[in-house]
Amino acid sequence: MEFLNALFTAAFDNNIVFAQLIAMVSVILLAQRPQDAIRMGGLLGISVAVAGVICWPLYAGFLLPWGVSYLAPLGCVLASTGAIFVGGTIMGAGKPSEERTRILRACTILACNAAVLAVPLSQGAMADTMTFSSALGASVGAGFGLFLAVVLFAFVRNGIDERLVPHALRGLPITLITASLMALAFTGVAGIAGGLFV
Repeated sequence: MEFLNALFTAAFDNNIVFAQLIAMVSVILLAQRPQDAIRMGGLLGISVAVAGVICWPLYAGFLLPWGVSYLAPLGCVLASTGAIFVGGTIMGAGKPSEERTRILRACTILACNAAVLAVPLSQGAMADTMTFSSALGASVGAGFGLFLAVVLFAFVRNGIDERLVPHALRGLPITLITASLMALAFTGVAGIAGGLFV
């Protein structure tokens, strides 16, 4: 129950994109086409989840006992960046040079986004009172919430007919208005998902 409570709270109630407004730039950049958003959002969500899973033992076993818990965001940045590039290297193994270059370029973009996301992830998942199961739930929930935000935003953005939008609002203004309305929708259901498994 502790795992499910942390997972749903991190994914819906305390979404790092819409509730905390941290990764809004990542969502706007990654959510161009729905098919690209599913792939890139999935990779970024997996990297956030893996970073949280790696960071909690690092925090609880090394940083907290040694009294350097303030280095948790740096540990999360290094863990997420390492996970992204190891995954990219594995995906690019045995492929042509152009494909490997494209994969590593995507890994660089994902690593920059994961570095931005590592700070709130480290603050949320590295609380002194958390157990491993709740930290695992928070990490996986943060990754799922990020994936959900990127994909939903891509589908909504794709559904907007630019011809019906006034000329002054086309492009970035309508994107920011859409993002604010989606953040408002996520805020409207805050507190519901985390209370399901108490």
